[in-house]
Amino acid sequence: MSEYSIWALEYVQLADYPDSALIYGAPGGARLLPFYYFVVQNGDHVALVDAGFVDNAYGREKINLHGMVGFADARTVMERIGLTPDDVDDILVTHHHFDHVSGVEYFQRARVWIQTSEVESYKAKIASPKRLEWLSYGLDPQTGEMLERIAADGRLKLVEGPTQVFAGVEVRPAFDTHTAGSQYVVIEDGERPWVFPGDVACVYENLGGVDGKAPLIPVGLATGSQERCLRSVDEMLTIAHDDIDRVLPMHDVRIWERYPSVQYEDGLHVAEIHLAPAVQSRIDRLKT
Repeated sequence: MSEYSIWALEYVQLADYPDSALIYGAPGGARLLPFYYFVVQNGDHVALVDAGFVDNAYGREKINLHGMVGFADARTVMERIGLTPDDVDDILVTHHHFDHVSGVEYFQRARVWIQTSEVESYKAKIASPKRLEWLSYGLDPQTGEMLERIAADGRLKLVEGPTQVFAGVEVRPAFDTHTAGSQYVVIEDGERPWVFPGDVACVYENLGGVDGKAPLIPVGLATGSQERCLRSVDEMLTIAHDDIDRVLPMHDVRIWERYPSVQYEDGLHVAEIHLAPAVQSRIDRLKT
């Protein structure tokens, strides 16, 4: 069995994001929203779960619109754990929103794995009339062209449902949830797999709270079924043997408290989620 080391790399923050977009039925309130992607490494093989967003016109528009702070490009954040974008072999894209897929532009040699239905959903939403504009919220208009270029390079890997992408790593569908073609990532690691839910679970409240013992609450922002969100999260927790520490939400600041982490002067964090045997801590290196 292949064993992967896992890091979470934060690349931008958004203050005062409404709880109602993260937690279905939240009566009010707001919180700091971190944006990060995961690095998973086994020996010389480096993969990402999602890729953040790129510093293009659409990305800058979102930064200005929402008052995001501290944006750092992929080279900056990757170097914090001793890697570069050119080291990345594969990117597992959970869904088509800009903050998860447009950063693929930074990784010029990586293969990109995404559900066929999610690409088709993106195309349909971008082509929708203005009265359906809500459906294209969060979609970078340049993503379609980017995916076409990657396909022309032979690097776009469209998958249909559950797929083992490489040793010990599988993508599984969470269709009709946060988006039409969402997928999540499972890394086998002994008896307790690691699960990366994408935005089907943005914060710990979606997973039953920080201890995983409360009732599940679906995400607030979903273009699909709230019931499907809930049932997909239940499926993920079952895969992880109900070990909340093995399910990694995509937008929760509490991940910096839950795992060894370091914060930089720009306010951004790196968390060391898991180390394979004989791999030295990069958090310790960062703290020196």
